[in-house]
Amino acid sequence: MEGIFCGYYDQEMEQDVPLQPTLDEALTFFRHFHWQNQQQTSSMKILIFQIPESDEASLHISSLETGKWMISAKVSQRRRFLGPFFKRDTFSLFDDKNAIETEALIKDFYQCSLNEFSQRLKSNNQL
Repeated sequence: MEGIFCGYYDQEMEQDVPLQPTLDEALTFFRHFHWQNQQQTSSMKILIFQIPESDEASLHISSLETGKWMISAKVSQRRRFLGPFFKRDTFSLFDDKNAIETEALIKDFYQCSLNEFSQRLKSNNQL
């Protein structure tokens, strides 16, 4: 996929995020992201990859435990001939994934087409 933007939510510190990272930059940023909160009252940190087009996709990654990630992924595709307001949404949660599994999902997000990634989400929902 192309045109992938990256963002994050971290109320404690600034993290050096590339705006439109390549796959290698995205994986490096994921590996070096500071997931642990300094204060107990701080919000959960979230790393976001998003394609802001008429057909869009997003990946939200957060960590509640050290070494485990929760990923929510969504693909929203416009239905042909029905205009921009009629979209088919595919959503999936990937819970308690390790670093290797999370990196594999980031790679899929970058390397698959929207249709292929949507099928990946559907297959995860059937498990």
